[in-house]
Amino acid sequence: MVFVAVANQLTFTALAAAPAAGSVLHQSTVTVCSGSGEGGESCSPGAGESLQLSVPDGAQQCPASGEGASCVTNDGLGNTAAGTPSTPDGQSPCPAGADPTLATPAACSDVPLSGGSNPGNNSGAPADTPSIAPSVPILSLRPAASVQQLTLTSNTKAIQSGGKVLLTATAGAGVTGTGKAIQIFDTTTATLLGSCLQGGQCAVAYSAKAGVHNFVAYLGAPTAKAPTSGALTSNTVSVGWLGLSLAATQSAVGPGKPTTLTATSTIPVEQFGYAIEMFDLSNMGRITYCSRGTNCSVALTQPASGTRSIVAAIGTLTATFSNPDIWAVSEHVSVAWLSIAIGGSSTFQVGSNIHLTASTNADLTNTPWSIGIFDEQGHLVAPPCKNGNTCSASVAATSGSTPQFSAAIGAVPSTRNQSKLGQLLQKVTGPTTLIDVQARSAAIQPARLLWGVDSCKAFTGDPTGEVLPGVQRALGNPDFWGRYLTSTVCPGLSWPEIYTAAKMRMGILPIYNDYNCSAVSGYDTGMGYAQVATSVAAHDTEPVGHVIAIDIEPPGEACPGAGNIDSGFIRGWYDGVTGAGYVPVFYGNGTAGSEFGAAWCQAQSEQQAISWDSYIWSFEPSLDSGGWSKANAPVWQPYETGCPDHLAAWQYQLGSNSPDPDVDADEALSTLPLWYPTNTP
Repeated sequence: MVFVAVANQLTFTALAAAPAAGSVLHQSTVTVCSGSGEGGESCSPGAGESLQLSVPDGAQQCPASGEGASCVTNDGLGNTAAGTPSTPDGQSPCPAGADPTLATPAACSDVPLSGGSNPGNNSGAPADTPSIAPSVPILSLRPAASVQQLTLTSNTKAIQSGGKVLLTATAGAGVTGTGKAIQIFDTTTATLLGSCLQGGQCAVAYSAKAGVHNFVAYLGAPTAKAPTSGALTSNTVSVGWLGLSLAATQSAVGPGKPTTLTATSTIPVEQFGYAIEMFDLSNMGRITYCSRGTNCSVALTQPASGTRSIVAAIGTLTATFSNPDIWAVSEHVSVAWLSIAIGGSSTFQVGSNIHLTASTNADLTNTPWSIGIFDEQGHLVAPPCKNGNTCSASVAATSGSTPQFSAAIGAVPSTRNQSKLGQLLQKVTGPTTLIDVQARSAAIQPARLLWGVDSCKAFTGDPTGEVLPGVQRALGNPDFWGRYLTSTVCPGLSWPEIYTAAKMRMGILPIYNDYNCSAVSGYDTGMGYAQVATSVAAHDTEPVGHVIAIDIEPPGEACPGAGNIDSGFIRGWYDGVTGAGYVPVFYGNGTAGSEFGAAWCQAQSEQQAISWDSYIWSFEPSLDSGGWSKANAPVWQPYETGCPDHLAAWQYQLGSNSPDPDVDADEALSTLPLWYPTNTP
């Protein structure tokens, strides 16, 4: 979005950086707010009711201004710096006299003051010209000083910082050969801008950076300083060079806390009939305005977290504010009302690291705030982070249970009032807490990465021998075990297995596959399988709220029809399992674009609850290399469907590639609601 450069004003069409110095800009056609009556104008905050406005502490409401606005005039405006004169475009400097100190870039011409008023005259002074042209050239006349006239005009009364204004002094008669000169002075800085020893008109371009400059023209003996007597004096012309900045006392604060925004102008806006305004760039709505002064301030508060981008402008107010003349625009300022969230993950072993990351909605680099991550006792687990909008920490897991953590945004305590020992400790170990907390996250218990196996054989009581001891010796002690609910080519989950799992505090991942693996299409089919599976699970005393997985094998020689899986089958299984109070899991190829992946994406687009109320157990990628065990399990990297899902388990290796051919190796997130038997049959 851009500001459009045309004619003499600014088009406030949308957000952009302030125009380059000297740009000439056009007026707006955007209605921002409405009101009625002089001084009775009202405009609700453009960002909506959630943005609260108030007068900053210690300040007073600015008269005839917007809600919450305070205004002051900077007394330092008298220190206006001199600008730079130059020759007007397309003209040549007027020949200088013998005194080189009077050489200026001003251009002179023989154009006298025309009848009526001078176009572009912003002083309002009429032009005095003979109503009847004389019979001899006017420049050859030598009128008496009493009838000589001198008028000074500028082509604009206000311009952006660095822009050029054209100043033109016009006499009633020329000065060629009279020994006199038409001269233009910046009386604010006591600077000679133009000196013309010829012609009846003297023009000079002038640029300045900021402030109000007053200009006067003189007709008399040439001089490097403005004459105090003996010279004809023109009217005074004032031109304001508009510079505008916007700053916030705090660029990031907690929800419900105020920050003060101050727009600073280089001119007192009432001198030119302007106002300082502030806008919310999310919808271009005006927040408030000051009808006078150089500094306009307002305290803003937002109850909820979020970020706003605000810009200030100088322009002319109208009753409806539908077509404001905007002459200067500040850089935008972003203000964030802070929020913070924390996430984390951990591996299965006691003594391994829990990885935590906190993130905020704003960069805290140039703010007083830092991000801290805390344990359950409210102590920082790592040094707070001052830069950026994220902070990470690693904490050793000292027990089998995962502790809770939270994050906060606040200030690091000063060591000024601490003892020397306290200062030394904080320097070495860092602070133990934060003060002046702006925002807190909810507490989390990071998902742990569990290691487990699944098998066709019973892990205890199998006729071919005990499987569990071999797995424990070769691979490690499983956190969970995947087993079939019903007897097919594999024996179904038995009471001794449930008893052993309860004794070991090992989770069970129940699997249903008592069906033709090629028959995986249609809603009724999926629903029918779910009804059988949930009935068996209930018989096995699995409580509701825990998982049951449907085994969806890849298409191949054993299951040639598995490639026909459709969204109806997925929805049927989902509805049947959730209807009985259990949590559905889909064992399948989680790869994006696979037969299962495509059916999943279609199903969750038709029934969005599937994506957050069920889980995927992906068997891809299936690692070929051997040697994996619990102690050196691979990094969590299951393939994902590319659609919204809860991918919470991964079969990373088949038994044919495993050190123990009786089991497949798996990983699962602790967020997967596995069944942990507690009551033995």
